[in-house]
Amino acid sequence: MNLAIEKEAEGTGQGGGLLRVSAEKVSRLMDLVGELSLSVSEVVRSPDLSGAGIDLTEFEKSAHRLTMVVREVQDAAAELRLVPVGEVFRRLRRMVRELERQTGKKIDLILEGEETAIDKVVSDRLYEPLVHVVRNSADHGLESPEEREAAGKSETGRIVLAAAQVGSEIQITVKDDGRGLDRERILARARERGLVGAGVEPDDAALWQLILEPGFSTAEQVTALSGRGVGMDVLNSTMKDLRGHITIDSQYGRGCRVLLSIPVTLAFLDCLVMRLGRRLFATPVDVVADIFQPSADQIMEIPDGDGDGGEMVRVRESYVPICRLPQFYGEDCTELTPLDRSIVIVFNTSLGPVGLPVDEMLNQQQVVMKPLTGQLENIRASWGCALLGTGEVALVLDCERLAKKRAF
Repeated sequence: MNLAIEKEAEGTGQGGGLLRVSAEKVSRLMDLVGELSLSVSEVVRSPDLSGAGIDLTEFEKSAHRLTMVVREVQDAAAELRLVPVGEVFRRLRRMVRELERQTGKKIDLILEGEETAIDKVVSDRLYEPLVHVVRNSADHGLESPEEREAAGKSETGRIVLAAAQVGSEIQITVKDDGRGLDRERILARARERGLVGAGVEPDDAALWQLILEPGFSTAEQVTALSGRGVGMDVLNSTMKDLRGHITIDSQYGRGCRVLLSIPVTLAFLDCLVMRLGRRLFATPVDVVADIFQPSADQIMEIPDGDGDGGEMVRVRESYVPICRLPQFYGEDCTELTPLDRSIVIVFNTSLGPVGLPVDEMLNQQQVVMKPLTGQLENIRASWGCALLGTGEVALVLDCERLAKKRAF
């Protein structure tokens, strides 16, 4: 596998050229840069430097400059593995032509943001899940030419495939102007499978997330294109591996939009590091909405259907549900720190905000990400582990899955 990297000649009068480099070599470089970052942090934070009577002013200046240079090297190394997302989009255009033939529908695929750069690792894994999303739009979403004309629409259905960089995320949108999701049908199937209780009326955002469950399908019969309930499950699984999340929005009769949000790079992550008990956790900076210590009048306890107490905290004019990590992981919860003595971090998720109580906020830093392997890979709501500059390891939390526990 090769990766084309464009280098521009500066001040030589020469034109730019392409240098073909093995993607494995670029990945190896990024691993070494990560190790370099950790080594620099270990030196800067060495306990041997804390001796009394030592003037470290010049050392601290040099250490700061070194840290900034390493940060720039990390960013430059991450950029080497970026490729245009248009390479994936253009492959989907050929597939849509085949879908037109199979379904008898007229489909206009519109591509936007093809020049948006995305990590090569993400690009290699993105095609298959996008195939399922576009196929669902063509098969389930778009109506036949006759149905569209009867509904006052153009006989040609539109599917927009767009990409854009928003902050440190790449957002890929698949949007159609078809019939949209059938709320009643999805809710009935969810209750049939026991995903939603008989008396529960979830909001649309929470309900749409259920179509990502393994084997979930509302199709009455299996066809060559759909009905097995595996396509969106593949998408969900891939997005979890890529540390991304999915947002679904739909209006019946007007179409559906699937938004995929993925980090620009998978190697390094800007995180907030926090402590709960003796454990360290980290979360991406981008999902943090608020950090505060609540007062007693901001806290509300509510009973749930099983008789267990739930907690909410008021943030300005709305209440945010609380997720306690010991409860989430099924641990002993007899000595939980009261909320008014905890620091609450509020995260933005596709299911709404969720609050996480911790004992201490440590700092913000760019961390080196490593996947969890072996028995650790089954830890719930985790993207992997973060190697900190102190040599310690923090568990990186997936706030989307923390919020999902509070959805129903």
